[in-house]
Amino acid sequence: MTSKTLYLNPDWHELLASNQLNTFEQFWQLELTAVDEGNIGRGKNGWSKVCIHTLITPEGVPRLVVIKRQSNYRSHTLRHPIRGISTFEKEYAFIRRYQQLGVPAMRAVYCATRQQHGELQAILVTEYLENYRSLFDILNNDHLPRSSRVTITKLVAQLVAQLHEKKLEHRCLFPKHIFIPNDLQQKACLIDLEKTRCRPWGEGRIIRDLTALARRTAQVSKQERILFLRYYLGIPRLDNNAKQLWNKITTRIDKKRTH
Repeated sequence: MTSKTLYLNPDWHELLASNQLNTFEQFWQLELTAVDEGNIGRGKNGWSKVCIHTLITPEGVPRLVVIKRQSNYRSHTLRHPIRGISTFEKEYAFIRRYQQLGVPAMRAVYCATRQQHGELQAILVTEYLENYRSLFDILNNDHLPRSSRVTITKLVAQLVAQLHEKKLEHRCLFPKHIFIPNDLQQKACLIDLEKTRCRPWGEGRIIRDLTALARRTAQVSKQERILFLRYYLGIPRLDNNAKQLWNKITTRIDKKRTH
């Protein structure tokens, strides 16, 4: 069956074509090494893998892209409660949503699906974040000067604050999904948007996201956590509202530790 192209970034069209990537099948048949073991489940024999691929410009300059491929890896939605849709189709929709709302995040190059031999196959290609590093790598590998750590804390806090101001919940707000620019004058950005939810009411999105981030940044000092809250809330010092917010986060962390 022919594929259904959901998006093709016009800025990348010629480069993809010059690298013989004009069709779903050409992307699907690429021999690539996955960056990790990938995911399984979400459907009968479902799987999903992420790879890095190098494209070559006509001038011989390498350009990296992230190629994600999956089969029968589904997400059930209100519109598709029984069969579901590919999680990449869902993630692409949120890439568009983030872009429309001005929240810095990964950018799409290509997205398409097809039915093949009874399987729902999908491909999502995104721009590789050149000159960025994940917060996970920074926290675990770097001995940064205090001034840089303060700036990074501010960038992360401002990014998460913007996310929540737009009534979005990332729902997987881990350091490996937050990318920091080498040029700390630029903005941080988010990846792995598939689990995002629109949450127009309540503070649940705030508590859940901040709990997820706090639990996976054990190496961050108490002073840096206070600084994060100040930047996140846009206040010069912690007030009662900030302290109440932190108490709710620590309470949720404690509950998760006991389960």
